[in-house]
Amino acid sequence: MASSEVSGESSAAETEVAAVKASCPGRCRVVKGVGDYSHVITVQPADMDATIKFQIPGGYPREKPVIVVRSESLKPAALQAVTESLQAAAGEEVGETMLQNLIDLACAKLSAAGLKPGKSVKVSGDTDLCDTKNKKKKNKQRKQKSDKEQDDGDEKLPPMKTASDVVNRIIWDDGLEKDDFIVGYFDRFRGLMERSFSAFSWEDLASVDYDVLAVPKHRIQYFKYKDVKVWDKSRRVDNVFGSAKGTKTIDVVIREVEDRDRVEQQERLKTVHAAAEKPRESAESYSDDYEDDDDDDDDDDDGITVTIGASAGIGEHQNKDKPKEGSAELVEENGAVGGFDRFWRDKLRPNYFICVRITDPGVIEKICSVHDHLIEQEPMLAECCIPGASLHVTLCTLGLDTAQQLQMCIDALNRVQPDLQAAFPMHPLHLHGVSHFYNRVVYAKVHYKKDFMVFCDLLKTLLREAGVQIRDGYEFVPHATIMKVTRPVARERGTKNIDPKIYTPFQDAEFGHQKMDTIYLCSMDTSRRTDGFYLTPLELKFQS
Repeated sequence: MASSEVSGESSAAETEVAAVKASCPGRCRVVKGVGDYSHVITVQPADMDATIKFQIPGGYPREKPVIVVRSESLKPAALQAVTESLQAAAGEEVGETMLQNLIDLACAKLSAAGLKPGKSVKVSGDTDLCDTKNKKKKNKQRKQKSDKEQDDGDEKLPPMKTASDVVNRIIWDDGLEKDDFIVGYFDRFRGLMERSFSAFSWEDLASVDYDVLAVPKHRIQYFKYKDVKVWDKSRRVDNVFGSAKGTKTIDVVIREVEDRDRVEQQERLKTVHAAAEKPRESAESYSDDYEDDDDDDDDDDDGITVTIGASAGIGEHQNKDKPKEGSAELVEENGAVGGFDRFWRDKLRPNYFICVRITDPGVIEKICSVHDHLIEQEPMLAECCIPGASLHVTLCTLGLDTAQQLQMCIDALNRVQPDLQAAFPMHPLHLHGVSHFYNRVVYAKVHYKKDFMVFCDLLKTLLREAGVQIRDGYEFVPHATIMKVTRPVARERGTKNIDPKIYTPFQDAEFGHQKMDTIYLCSMDTSRRTDGFYLTPLELKFQS
């Protein structure tokens, strides 16, 4: 090819490129001498989120340009179709000037492919094209700057005391009872859990043994004082120190809880007084009941098991084959029981009891796991399980048949509290193993120190001296009832006995320890408090 012809083609290409650049002011970038290409032209159509790149070979216009179309608003398949259309059109116009025609065709094809007109950002100079990516980047930077300025202008969140601060406060503040606090924390395997504050070792984690309950402070989610949350990490509430969103301190919370409990206690006392004034059922109703069912024990059918058993030994009972005087097994021909007419035996049934409530979350959880196993083995026993909120260890049973007798008992307990305090047990109750009464009642065995029995004996002695009727029909076996077969379930099952196979796996189960700090005077009425426990006309708190 003659040099004059090549020079003419180059001049024609320069002229056409200049014309394209003039028609797209601020939207055209031209780079010369890129590899085998004399020019690389990038054009952004007006008001479109797209770019068209023409790579002009040295033999243009005898050789068609390489065309690349880009847009973030179209799918790759649509862009490929537009590109192929432009390449085909360029092939038909070989030898002619074609760039402006191809740009116009590209705009038409992009519109047909669904690309809607949008804002086109002009660029400064001839060598800088502001495409969509740059636009988005600048918008993002602008937004980040705006957010930062807004954050700087906002008031900073108030500081909040940490879980470590709360732990140290509970440990070192003599005015706070550790057993009144509950810790909510995340267990790696079981999720959110609750345990008594006293159940944890708060030493350095590196120094505790593997069998000691300890938790990293960052897993603690909240603290409760009794049933009231006083510190909550997620909600930024601190009512221990009053920091962050806290509106009070722990001293205020304690006073509020005590006032609330006092009001509830008064309401419960009114309810119990009203129940005590109700007339007792007639002898005929009791007679009809016993014609339908013959019990081996004297406890109520609502699941209260107070003193069932026949031995003071832990977990076992002696003389099972030899009923005691007053036992339901001594039925005479005339319908009397143990020398007493059945009506009078029912008149002597206990209707109140004094107990230690099971409040340790770990003990409750493990007993409830026994419930789950028993129900899985025999679903009909579900309604026979003692709810976790009602678990207790009975100390003695009482007969308070009138409101006057109830008030006399309350006055007596308040009066002898100093004597009871002097003998109050220093050791917690240890719940370990499972046993039964006549295969009808399944219970957790309670292991205790000598001071526990001394306290129970003193309690009964002082009440008797005050004229309160103690109605313990059997020898004292400290226990926490897990399940008792009720009469309706026994009738439906055809037996009141529980198959020993379903509870023997728990004969050596470890439930934990329950600290003694309060004794409860409870009614055997079917009514319950709002927290699920029995109606309690009186709660006596002791210093351990």
